[in-house]
Amino acid sequence: MKKYLLGAAAALAIVAPGVASAQSGYVDLGYTSTDFDGGDADTTSLGGAYVWGGDGTVGFQIDGVIGQHDFSGGGDVDTYNIGGHAFVRNSGHLIGGFVNFGNTDFGGGAEYDYYTLGAEGAIYMQRTTLNGTLSWSDTEDLDASLTALDVGVTHFVTDNFSIGGTAGFGEIDPGTDSFTSFGLGGEYQFATFPVSLYGGWTTTDYDGFETDALTLGVRYNFGGTLFDRDRSGASLSRNGGFGRLGGIL
Repeated sequence: MKKYLLGAAAALAIVAPGVASAQSGYVDLGYTSTDFDGGDADTTSLGGAYVWGGDGTVGFQIDGVIGQHDFSGGGDVDTYNIGGHAFVRNSGHLIGGFVNFGNTDFGGGAEYDYYTLGAEGAIYMQRTTLNGTLSWSDTEDLDASLTALDVGVTHFVTDNFSIGGTAGFGEIDPGTDSFTSFGLGGEYQFATFPVSLYGGWTTTDYDGFETDALTLGVRYNFGGTLFDRDRSGASLSRNGGFGRLGGIL
């Protein structure tokens, strides 16, 4: 399955440049501090996304993120996630699907791979966007699967200042362990150059095991304002399925 997902992402990268439309994307550097029952962790991540097409035609987005988690009790965990999206978008909505592959490496030979398949969509109102993803993720290394529904709302106070919230619900099999998550966040891009600052807070409850994560980051955008990115750029979530257990979505 890994080679098929990597092949699908590569195919998107080859086919997408042939689509006639504006191109946009971003590169970001983030820091996350996570508190959980029994400890805490600091995460540094580097990611990016690039999109082609989608303005009344079929569009494609490729994205990825790598991160390192330093735990208070000692030890580092490395993670990465790469994916591709195909979608159709107009001034009123977006409908699409995505695939991605991720890895979490605990060191010493202890690691797990996972892949995720999902459907995604968005509804565009005058200054507000509603979005959602329904995904299924599987890892043979842990002999487990994860089904999740993630929804969000983003409001643009100005074209370069947005605030929003998220909610997630899911179940992990075997054992039918469920989880819920809620988050708040915002982003501001400077008017004179295409750099934005973003931040957010997310709390997640895995059937009694709770985590609270505070994220801050800086992002270099190309392709217009934050509002432009939302409506015609690289706006799709880097949803990583089992990657959420490693701290990266």
